[in-house]
Amino acid sequence: MKTIKNTYTMKKIFLLLLPSLLFVGCTLDADNPNNLLEEQLNITAFPPMVNGLEGVLVRAYGNILAPYSVASDEMIWIGSRDAWQQLNFGNVDNINNEFIDGAFFPVNEARYWADAVISKGEEFSSSNAFTPSDKSDLVRAYWYGAIIYIVIADMFDDFVVGSVKTEGSPPVGAANMSSLYDTAISYLDKALALNSGLTAPLKATKARAHFSKGIWSKTNPVNTASPLVSSSAAAALAQEALAALGEDFYVNLLTSGSAPQTIGGLDIAGEVNDRLEMRISDTYVISSDSKRPDAYTDDDPSTTISLMDPIDNIADPALFKLVADFTIAQLYPEYPVVSGREMHLIIAENALATGDNATFTTHINKIRALDGLTDYSGQIDAQDLLEHSRRVNLFLQGRRLADHYRFGKPSEYWISTSPAINSPGSFFPITISEIQSNDNIN
Repeated sequence: MKTIKNTYTMKKIFLLLLPSLLFVGCTLDADNPNNLLEEQLNITAFPPMVNGLEGVLVRAYGNILAPYSVASDEMIWIGSRDAWQQLNFGNVDNINNEFIDGAFFPVNEARYWADAVISKGEEFSSSNAFTPSDKSDLVRAYWYGAIIYIVIADMFDDFVVGSVKTEGSPPVGAANMSSLYDTAISYLDKALALNSGLTAPLKATKARAHFSKGIWSKTNPVNTASPLVSSSAAAALAQEALAALGEDFYVNLLTSGSAPQTIGGLDIAGEVNDRLEMRISDTYVISSDSKRPDAYTDDDPSTTISLMDPIDNIADPALFKLVADFTIAQLYPEYPVVSGREMHLIIAENALATGDNATFTTHINKIRALDGLTDYSGQIDAQDLLEHSRRVNLFLQGRRLADHYRFGKPSEYWISTSPAINSPGSFFPITISEIQSNDNIN
């Protein structure tokens, strides 16, 4: 299989995941070491706190990708659990759906712990004991916090962002969810101001945040008459990331058998590659046994991929790479957070939205060149090519549902009575567990 160059992965350190268990091996100022309070944590606890944040972020990412992906046309339900089927049908707004509710716990944990770790890191940063290594850890904390805020804003219609564990907070409000992108951007700006060695990946993530906020505006409400996002800020950051990291980089969250707690109980790999509750749909792959893609290890897209490149009319090689990587990994895939291909897509869409067809063509062709495909020179409608390029290069990366809505291309699996059809722009709700435990929610 073709090796993707310039893969940038987040630090491969995973400790115990629950915040109350994150402090093994730290020097703590406590009268009774068997009775520790968060207030007693000192600066030596900070590196394990950040490593634990990475672990809960990985778990949250993989768990929320499962319901999101099956609600799109990327997956089809084949198992025994009806709540997966309901998502496949487009019933995305059910507060009682057990799998959205199940994913809500790790997502909310990651959001809360990100804010808590960042707050502690900012407190510690004023100390003379704060080292360059601690500064690097604070950069990572900002980065991880930004990622979880982006994911929540991308996938939920509303959410509760509280700062005190024992007190309920009111929801952000559906109309205010775009403010979560602002929080992500502010965290990334703070990380960039610390001038670490992560400047380029941080800029790539910030490009995603700006562009995702633009996509949010196209789905709240849905505007199929004007679906293209124009974001000069995102395009400029994407260009800087490409200049620093190369044309085909990936920033990935890693899972590992050595840290099984990072997987969680409802992660997308476990549900698809192991339990077979869902599989990649026939729209994308050839699956003669209706379970897994055929021949995904043979380096031949034509035996695995059903979705054709619209210009060369061959099984799409970009899609093949992502399908093979996910399937071969079984329980332990890598989750792309941002990539060089997404940076090109951001620049290309911004150009198309502003009438700059030359820049659109340049960046679409840079993506196509990575897979040896024929250059685009007007063979098909430019927006159609953009839609296809996003579909295959961002496969299983939590982008598809928003594209269904803004481009007016519903999943073939959605039923006529579903919110996805009747209320386009519907994403996940605040779920029943939060509703029952939080007096601020009606």
